[in-house]
Amino acid sequence: MNTLNIVIPVLNEEQSLARGIETTISFLTNTIFNESYSITIADNGSTDKTQEIAMELCNVYTNVNYFRVSKRGVGLAFREAINRNKCDFIGYMDVDLATELRYLVEVYKNMYDGKADIVVGSRLIQGAKVVGRSMKREITSRGLNILLHIILGVKFSDAMCGFKFYRREIAERLVAECSETDGWFFCAEMMIQAEWDNISIHEIPIEWHDDDKSKVKIVRLSADYLSEIVRLYKKKKELRRYS
Repeated sequence: MNTLNIVIPVLNEEQSLARGIETTISFLTNTIFNESYSITIADNGSTDKTQEIAMELCNVYTNVNYFRVSKRGVGLAFREAINRNKCDFIGYMDVDLATELRYLVEVYKNMYDGKADIVVGSRLIQGAKVVGRSMKREITSRGLNILLHIILGVKFSDAMCGFKFYRREIAERLVAECSETDGWFFCAEMMIQAEWDNISIHEIPIEWHDDDKSKVKIVRLSADYLSEIVRLYKKKKELRRYS
């Protein structure tokens, strides 16, 4: 049976880490996954008891792994997880379980059946449901996705959703082709590069519960996204010039 590596990036998650991991394990072991999965806790700079709790979880559950990168950055953590990965499929989701766990079954089936090389959740297509999201975050998210469509010409709907999964060889290829930016945008860039490479992307509508305690700084994140969009626009122009 094909194996799935679920990467969970964490930063100071001592309050939610054990619950998130144990809830996920309970779900996985009672569905089609049985033991054909791995959970990777990817710590990008925690200063609380996250590391201690993660190590305790690793001691209890043989399919839970932990590593720590040298500095903060979700992109850095996910890139390192891909470099370490041995499973057939790999992706990431939030420790607060903002995305309903039942969608992992849909992800796995789509990839196992060969329907797509990448399966991602979307909060912006028909059938999706978003609970508890502020108007500010909603407008910002939609605005950034619109900019991606207009400036970079991509067609997928939700670059910022934290629920994305890849075939191992596709993830490795995209890491080699993308920049080494450490922040959240790296995860969006993988999607953008995949579409430019004509890699099949399958979007599924998800139910998303927004976390009002999220550590994401939406203004700073938006500024970073805008800077990276400009960089990729220049890259796209260069590619066209030499194609």
